[in-house]
Amino acid sequence: MEHPSRRRFLYGSALAIGVGVSGCVGGDDDGNDTEEDGGADATDGGMEDGEDGDGANMTDGDEETDGGGETDDGDETDGGNETTDGDDETDGDGETGGAPSIEDYPVVEEWLTETELGGADDSWDGTLADETGTDTVTVAVGADGNGGSFAYGPSAVAISVGTTVEWDWTGEGNPHNVEALPAEQLGESDFEFSSGEATGGSGVQYTRAFEETGVALYHCEPHFSLGMKGAIVVVE
Repeated sequence: MEHPSRRRFLYGSALAIGVGVSGCVGGDDDGNDTEEDGGADATDGGMEDGEDGDGANMTDGDEETDGGGETDDGDETDGGNETTDGDDETDGDGETGGAPSIEDYPVVEEWLTETELGGADDSWDGTLADETGTDTVTVAVGADGNGGSFAYGPSAVAISVGTTVEWDWTGEGNPHNVEALPAEQLGESDFEFSSGEATGGSGVQYTRAFEETGVALYHCEPHFSLGMKGAIVVVE
């Protein structure tokens, strides 16, 4: 039979050991909580890294690369096309170097349409026949117009320096001649010449080479009042 005091001692020791074990177990749990929290924090830290990863998605800021795409759309290059269109202005320059226009020679229109000096030429169509670059140009004398065969054909023509003009009598409406007398042509003719007295017949009866730029206004003396007039514009 055990002694009562020994039994109490053993029971107290057991209680102390139990309490100690419980304390250890509780401490481990707290430690685990700390590690889990730390893990969670690490996870959160990873999430933040992930968000940085999302920030990498701001490498969807490859939309900045898209911005580069806008450069591709370099539809500023289209702007370059507008510059090419600007080359259409070069075409405009081409027009400047093209066929002479009647608008550039108002004296020709005045001469062929005025009625104070002779009649108006009703055979004129309002244009300059373009014969620039042609070595020899033929003008009919006695072409249809002004109430009979009383016109030059063409009435107005543009030629180049060095071109020879032949006046070819048609044999109709005779007699005719070719007269360029500045005093009788508004004082505006740059050339003075004459085929001589009016004559009949047919074929080329007068020829002249034009070696300088200018405007020649001329008429047929017998049919001046009917509007038998002509004009030649000489250009480079």
